[in-house]
Amino acid sequence: MTINKNLNSQTEDRRLKFLNRTTTRFSRSDTLALFTVGTFLLHLLAFVILFLLYGSYSQLSRKAPPSLVQLESGKSIKVAQLGSLERTPQVVLRFVSDTMTLMMNWSGNLPATTVEDAVEPKPDSGVDIRDISNSRGKVTKGAWQASYALSSDFRKEFLELLADITPSGVFKRKTQVVFVPQYFQQPVKIAEGKWKVRMIANLTLFEQSNKLGEVIPFNKEIFVRAVEAPSSPDKVDGLEAVVYQVRSSGLEIYAIRDLPQENL
Repeated sequence: MTINKNLNSQTEDRRLKFLNRTTTRFSRSDTLALFTVGTFLLHLLAFVILFLLYGSYSQLSRKAPPSLVQLESGKSIKVAQLGSLERTPQVVLRFVSDTMTLMMNWSGNLPATTVEDAVEPKPDSGVDIRDISNSRGKVTKGAWQASYALSSDFRKEFLELLADITPSGVFKRKTQVVFVPQYFQQPVKIAEGKWKVRMIANLTLFEQSNKLGEVIPFNKEIFVRAVEAPSSPDKVDGLEAVVYQVRSSGLEIYAIRDLPQENL
């Protein structure tokens, strides 16, 4: 009996060792296989994600940029993608025309900002420019406002010229000078972010004694360059609003010279 028990015990021990050995071998192999398969699946998942991202970026690059921008007032305007020094010919022409019209129309009345001002114009007493130059003259309020469209180094010089040629009767409502543009040439690009515009115009001088008016040629070559547009002001009046109004196009005039006779 003892011998049988020993034999049975030895047989059982061998069987357990065999099972333990078999289980151990299976676990190591299975762990390695699972690790390999898991690594492969992770790489595959990463590849799929990269492929999807590439597809999304490709679609985004082919998508047209937004053409509408909504302003704080609620209005939507069309926009075009331009460089910081690029301006369309229409923008340059509009800037030059608006600036020269405001600067050279001397009616004796303040520029109208409301419907009431248009119906009942207020007299223009002028702006004394002695604080910025040695000139003793005045310029109209419209000319002073438009002068902020000029570069800082050119503004003082041009205001002195305007003060010298502005009739004193303008501020007494006895004289009017009307700016009559006849032709604006398409802007000619002379450098990156710089243009020149040739203008054919007249200044018509009306006085109480001369109702027909005296026509004075005012033909100029106007040099314009791109600048950073100012931020929208918090207030709708005051100096900041004036500067924003005349510089909202991101342009400034840095020189004005007489147009040569052969270019007329």
